[in-house]
Amino acid sequence: MSTITIGSVNCRGLSETVKRIDIFTKYKDLYDITILVDTHSTSEKEKQWLHEWGYVGKFSSYSSKSRGVAILFKNTFEFKIHDETIDLMGNFIIVDITIQDYRITLAAIYGPNNDDPVFFENIKHKISRYSNSSIVVAGDWNVVQDYDMDTLHYRSENNPQSKAKIHEVMHELDLLDIWRQQHPFDNRYSWRGPNHKQSRLDYFMITSDIEAFVVSSDIGISYRSDHSPVLINLKFSSQIRGKGTWKFNNSLLRETEFIEKVKGDIKTVIEEYESDPSIDIETEDKQFNISYQLLWDMIKMKVRGSAISFSSFQKKEGNKKEKDLLYKISLLDEKTFGE
Repeated sequence: MSTITIGSVNCRGLSETVKRIDIFTKYKDLYDITILVDTHSTSEKEKQWLHEWGYVGKFSSYSSKSRGVAILFKNTFEFKIHDETIDLMGNFIIVDITIQDYRITLAAIYGPNNDDPVFFENIKHKISRYSNSSIVVAGDWNVVQDYDMDTLHYRSENNPQSKAKIHEVMHELDLLDIWRQQHPFDNRYSWRGPNHKQSRLDYFMITSDIEAFVVSSDIGISYRSDHSPVLINLKFSSQIRGKGTWKFNNSLLRETEFIEKVKGDIKTVIEEYESDPSIDIETEDKQFNISYQLLWDMIKMKVRGSAISFSSFQKKEGNKKEKDLLYKISLLDEKTFGE
């Protein structure tokens, strides 16, 4: 089966005809499925915009000045839309879709600028209406996943309640941040603002059963926006695969760097869900704003992500060392046999 590229970008308004057609043309060349947020579309203009796009598209419209989400499809691959949920406030679209015989729930979201965890709780319920185990959610979340890794020149963390809610949703829907999984130690950003501020606000969340189908994920180059596009390349196998069981690699316990990372992960989760972080007491006496079971699950999810990322990094480093060693051996062979 051919590779399907899904791209998502905050386009900062498409009310202007010249810009809109330019954006449509550019991303139609790059992606099979294009997710656009902050489109400034109106319900009255949807037919015109769809005609300009030239094929199938879904719009969540609000006003010509703010919000708006679109999912636009090319006719280069087989797909069938079974059902859709379209937000009347211009913040999300959710479709139940089959792509190349693989059925998924695809959601495009434009998260609120303010700290609004209810929005993400609502998204979870809307997605859960569909029985698909495979989920892809993309867009501008307006929330970073990791303050240290995903921001630059920020003085304080934005939208902490929304972040906590997203982590809960990730746990309940079995979602993972695929770009971070594939780039565990990279500092790259999808938004640039005043005073040199940058952050990774745009990303894909996918269920773990789709992870094996993701050939690559990337953050692209910005075009007519202060946001960069984010994308994933998917190659579905001919045989549908269920969720596998993840098994911890015990050899990681011999890695000092990994052990320190896990200690930091546990501390981060505990601090994030403390009822009153200002009180300095022993961990076993702390009170939390979530249940102990959910706290334990959040710790396990954090450690699982670190274990996968660390193992992936080790594998890449090992492959690089092996490649370098083979190259040196080949040079020695050439030198030996050349003499």
